[in-house]
Amino acid sequence: MAHLEVTSSAQLTILLALKDRVPFTERWLAYAGKHLPFRVLVADGGSDDAVARLVRERPFTELDLEYVRYPFDSTYADYYAKLADALSRVKTPYVVMADNDDFFIRDGLTRALEFLSTHPDHVACGGQCALFWVGGASAPAGADTRYGDAVVWKCSSQMMSDVADTAEQRLRERCRGANDVFYAVHRTDLLRSHFEAVRDCGPHDLFLMEELVMFLTAIAGKARQLDTLYIARQQDSPGSSAGAHEARFGDWYDRMLVPTWSGDFTRFVDGAAAALMRADGIPHDEARRTIVESYKMSVAPFLLADVLDEPTVSFSTPLMLQVVKRLVKLPRTSLVRRVAQRLYRRTQWLSHDFVHGTEFRTRRAREAAGEFRPVREFLANAGRHDS
Repeated sequence: MAHLEVTSSAQLTILLALKDRVPFTERWLAYAGKHLPFRVLVADGGSDDAVARLVRERPFTELDLEYVRYPFDSTYADYYAKLADALSRVKTPYVVMADNDDFFIRDGLTRALEFLSTHPDHVACGGQCALFWVGGASAPAGADTRYGDAVVWKCSSQMMSDVADTAEQRLRERCRGANDVFYAVHRTDLLRSHFEAVRDCGPHDLFLMEELVMFLTAIAGKARQLDTLYIARQQDSPGSSAGAHEARFGDWYDRMLVPTWSGDFTRFVDGAAAALMRADGIPHDEARRTIVESYKMSVAPFLLADVLDEPTVSFSTPLMLQVVKRLVKLPRTSLVRRVAQRLYRRTQWLSHDFVHGTEFRTRRAREAAGEFRPVREFLANAGRHDS
């Protein structure tokens, strides 16, 4: 395998997109100066000049650092425009997105660069993600979680790579996996085009933006996740954009009911379907159906977790629904299906809503048998009603 000269910043730019949280930015830059010998482009959309003063007063001479001041990210449209413009400034062949409460692992980035340099059919490469907490479970609200000696961390063993030959297959592979590619190393020209598409789509939902980047990456080419620790993401840092979005608009289930959702999702599907049509040469209806099916696979686990919080959903609801759906999918000639159907229809104390998982046991109204008799008799004598 060819070995890159990764100690210079000629190959990779880390794009650090900022909106306030200056203490975490200072921590990130201090860590990068010690561990990340790559070019850093700071795209600052904060509410004041605090980061500009930080960079000016503490020049971080150990970093190959470029600072760009943008207008305040007052809307997501401003944020998307900032990212598209910042990516247009990147001159290295590879780029990676960064948040100021996360830490990249130098060897993970190096291996990702080496892999992409020798596999031209791949468009992105990353590795295993670690999640960490600084404050501890007993830390009071508002505690400083930038530093501490009680750091705990864990990671997922699900390493998903999208290596199919067609864009449709890669997209379905990606949406079955647990790890996204948003923070992977990307080829700069492709990630730039993805964020231009994000800017033009302009979703009001921040998480739909990340879904769009993931979809466009899978459509554009193969993506590899290496068996190496690649990034460490902090889970207890306050003031994140994702946390603020959830606090304002709610979980996945809530956000699908806001007034802007229908328009956002229509543009999301249209943009991703157009890319899939170009990549695989498939008809519009097939591309659109693939995008919708893939999206459903991607968000289903999160949506299920949110739905389970609803007061009408009991602990046993998912289990009952799985049993019912498996029975319904059996052939009509299946003995198991016919026996289950007969029991369901004839067991009087079994609720009709058992199939929806909302009620198990029921009882008939006191006079229900007699009151239903006219209906039964009418249906049993069809010939008498013909004119």
